[in-house]
Amino acid sequence: MTNHGGPPRERRRHPRALTDLRGTINVRGASYAARIINLSMGGALLDLGGASLAAPLDKGQLVSLEIRTRGREHPLAADARVVLWNTAVADNPLLAVQFEPMPDEATEVLEDMMSEAVTELRRRAFLARARTDSD
Repeated sequence: MTNHGGPPRERRRHPRALTDLRGTINVRGASYAARIINLSMGGALLDLGGASLAAPLDKGQLVSLEIRTRGREHPLAADARVVLWNTAVADNPLLAVQFEPMPDEATEVLEDMMSEAVTELRRRAFLARARTDSD
């Protein structure tokens, strides 16, 4: 079905949650700190903080990602493919990755992370409404 003149259609298969998680992306033996801006069961959007990569990342390239969260002893480890560079902010592009299939245990950890992120979003929205209502 063609979208004639309207806003671009959303093609994502999984809902996304805004996060402020920390992680590490591993590319060709080099590691880079990353902030996970949003997360879904299918992938993530990463802020690499303007890191200078040793080599460019190409669409489809395999990378590994570790996502750390409060209260978990071990990070979630996942392989992912580069989907695109979001260059809306030229000096700090964001990297979108799509997860490769994961073992059941890792999928469960990711589901827990998503649940925690959605709960946190709801909490923040509630607090923001409460502040607005009290003003």
